[in-house]
Amino acid sequence: MIKVLNIISDSNIGGAGKCVIYFCRSYNKKEFNVSVVVPRGSELINELKKTNVKIIEVDGLKDKSLDIKAFFKLRKIIKNEKPDIVHTHASFIARLAARFVKGTKIIYTRHSVFPVSNMIKYGLGRCINKFANEFTSDRIIAVAEAAKENLTDGGINENMIDVILNGVEPIPTSSKEEKEKLKKQLNISQDEKVIGILARLNKVKGHEYFIDSAKIILDKGIKAKFLILGTGDEEESLKQKVKELGLDNQIIFTGFIKNVADYINIFDIQVNCSYGTEATSLALLEGMSIGVPAVVTNYGGNPGVIKDGENGYLVPIKSPEETANKIIKLLEDKKLYETLSKKSKDIYYEKFTIDVYTKNIEKEYKKVSETKFKKKFNIIDLFIILAAIIIGFIGIKFLRKTEVIAPQTVKVTYTYRSDEEEPEIANMIEENTEIYDSIKNYYMGKVIKKETIPATRDLYDEDSKAYKSSVVEGKENMILTIEADAIIQGKDILVDNQYDIKVGNQTFIKGKGFASRGYIIGVERIGD
Repeated sequence: MIKVLNIISDSNIGGAGKCVIYFCRSYNKKEFNVSVVVPRGSELINELKKTNVKIIEVDGLKDKSLDIKAFFKLRKIIKNEKPDIVHTHASFIARLAARFVKGTKIIYTRHSVFPVSNMIKYGLGRCINKFANEFTSDRIIAVAEAAKENLTDGGINENMIDVILNGVEPIPTSSKEEKEKLKKQLNISQDEKVIGILARLNKVKGHEYFIDSAKIILDKGIKAKFLILGTGDEEESLKQKVKELGLDNQIIFTGFIKNVADYINIFDIQVNCSYGTEATSLALLEGMSIGVPAVVTNYGGNPGVIKDGENGYLVPIKSPEETANKIIKLLEDKKLYETLSKKSKDIYYEKFTIDVYTKNIEKEYKKVSETKFKKKFNIIDLFIILAAIIIGFIGIKFLRKTEVIAPQTVKVTYTYRSDEEEPEIANMIEENTEIYDSIKNYYMGKVIKKETIPATRDLYDEDSKAYKSSVVEGKENMILTIEADAIIQGKDILVDNQYDIKVGNQTFIKGKGFASRGYIIGVERIGD
């Protein structure tokens, strides 16, 4: 039996976390013994418990690839567990800790795709990147061909890399009645097509081009509604763009949703407009599992999922006209649509099921366990290490000579108002609850007061031709008063030297067992 210790630094459930969960649900228990190390309090824990794998929580590591403080903790865990293989998911410090445990073999999975900086592509940076990754890995898994290209662009030997595409569970198919009910809630009529995009609302995900393509399609008289699922730091600017284009009634922002499968079930077409980071999109795979064709950018891992003219179309990045044209082509040709829909399912069941993914990972484990790896330093390695030490030494001496003026520290009390929340979320928050930014894990302070009020929503009334406020049943808005130590830098007020408090900022918070989204609505007091 091969003993495998997975180590993942994610505190939330993202793409990498889902892959770990899926594998833990379906691996061969007779051939493998699998354990998982996660940050203490990670949202992955509840899902992993259902798989019956051994879970080891560790302080630190949260959402950090290089958490120096976690090195000795991880090394101790690895020594105690005595795994045949340590499988890390991005965490460099875990790989480094494993390398200093004799006899341990290391697999590193690269889950992301992004443009490689010139600092890593060329010169000393390339040499350091190559050495660091090759020294701390015996094999590397790339989740897309584009991820492999990222690695080789940074100098890593392609012979060390295997491409294993992600897999997902097929999403359940909604009944006709369930689809009609959701469409009614979203004010989508039966004669309107539904085009959706599911991605965090970040700049590089290209939502602005999705909106532009929606405008082109609607201007051609096509009846459709466009759904933008998710949240992110671009939400307010995107909503403003929609408002300026006069598309408030045609483009719907759903915000954060738990029942993603229900929404994908009402999609006629799924769109992906990424141009800055995209590996193997799990959302695209989920859509394929029920036959939803897609129009996606020819970027990152998208071409590994969508085959042009087979289960969707590939378009250049930042090209709303091409995106709109392909969507229109699918909407107007029923026979073509049905062909691509069927092919979507066929490709999914051939390449992207959990069973296929799990067997590919198991093959990798067997290959690594049967291979003898010999690690040694050579002259180039020693030169790189020496160069890094010299550069670091010069940097430290320079910093010591530089006068550092400590910023002013003050007490800050500010107010946060949540969007619509389940009442049980508010019940989890008490006085002295410490909260963190759920995206970047910044410390934001502690709650000193909590209020709840009924949630309301402005809806367009066709009779009066105006927006009216109505209470949302079963939902609440939280008003939290938060206290924190902050520093003043010009006009900025920074908590934990990182989180900038500004009235109007959209804010994503989390604490033990809960997460919430809302806005800062006031800075009530600044004092000594």
